[in-house]
Amino acid sequence: MASQDCKKEAAMIGPAPTHLTAEQRKNKVIEDLEKIPLFMTQLPDTEEEAGGNIAVEALKSLVSDEPPAEVAENLKSEGNMCFKRKRFAEAAYCYTKALKCDHDDSVLKVALLINRAAANLELQNYGMVLRDCAEALRLRPKTVKALFRSAKACLALEKFPEATECCKWGLSLEPDNKELSALQAQADKAIERHDSRIQEREDRARQKAVQREQLSQAIKIRSALTFDTSSDKKKSQGAASDAYPWENDSLRQVDLDPATGHLLWPVFFLYPESKESDFVERFDETLTLRDMLQEVLAEPPNWDDRRSPKYVLDAVDIFFLSRPVGGFDEDERLVKVSIDTCLGVILNSDKYVIRDGIPNFLVLPRNDPFTAQFIERYRKLRLARETGEKQPPTTAA
Repeated sequence: MASQDCKKEAAMIGPAPTHLTAEQRKNKVIEDLEKIPLFMTQLPDTEEEAGGNIAVEALKSLVSDEPPAEVAENLKSEGNMCFKRKRFAEAAYCYTKALKCDHDDSVLKVALLINRAAANLELQNYGMVLRDCAEALRLRPKTVKALFRSAKACLALEKFPEATECCKWGLSLEPDNKELSALQAQADKAIERHDSRIQEREDRARQKAVQREQLSQAIKIRSALTFDTSSDKKKSQGAASDAYPWENDSLRQVDLDPATGHLLWPVFFLYPESKESDFVERFDETLTLRDMLQEVLAEPPNWDDRRSPKYVLDAVDIFFLSRPVGGFDEDERLVKVSIDTCLGVILNSDKYVIRDGIPNFLVLPRNDPFTAQFIERYRKLRLARETGEKQPPTTAA
């Protein structure tokens, strides 16, 4: 019996399931908010309707038959109290309600505007801060607090010249204002940092342009290099571009070693059998494929047979797929290359076309069934292509 009672008690824990629709839930939330004094759109007429809520009675007293300026002053005091308690959204709300009161007291209006600006500074509503301070300055141009808060908002928005101008204006009115002086120093340092960052970016851009031009000249000297950019989406769509044919959208691009004058290529080694790959970020053109594969295959790959590995340096052959510029997959030819050939020699051969700026090579295990099938596939493609080319064109009857 005790276990059954526990089950019944456990079943009652948590909120009861609701069968309300989304619209009904929305209306209920609005109805509940209407019970909170701060969000009421209309105050109750009687004490019974107010339910003895002291906050409601306080708000009702604020909107009584008192003069609008006095109502605004009361709301301002309420906002100040909320601000001191760090309830900045409620403070801004009180100041807004006060600003809606119809009176001609410009001093009170300015005070409400700069107080609301202070609340919105805490809430990081910098655009609202600037609008309120601008209105306050329109009413009373010598309002230093409006200038101070405008400067703080401008600093947050990285509007450094405007922040400096506000500080100078405020200090011309109150030269001994320590807060403004500190803010002025802060703005000056921010401008220095900003200008320094711009200068650094410009220096890097100039340096990059020089390096790019040097690389361009180095590639022009190697006139036998052939590039294919037909797979470049931007260029295929006809978009204007000043990119060189060896450049791409990735960070994997050929580079120039200024010390040696050698090209350093990004290179992929592909393993068709396992559909895996290795990437070499900077392959010096004067090194051979053996030089690089000694590092890449220093240990058998994780996907190879660890007890009897096939992918070891002296048991693999290297190939590349040769495709003419603008060609298609069916135009590819499998070309074997000696592992002791320098990268630069391979790339400068008339059969090698560099696509998207990244050379790649196929690594296949020697005397292996998969390799035999792979080579046979491309042999058949080549024969089919050659047979098709030899057939005489048909003529219409």
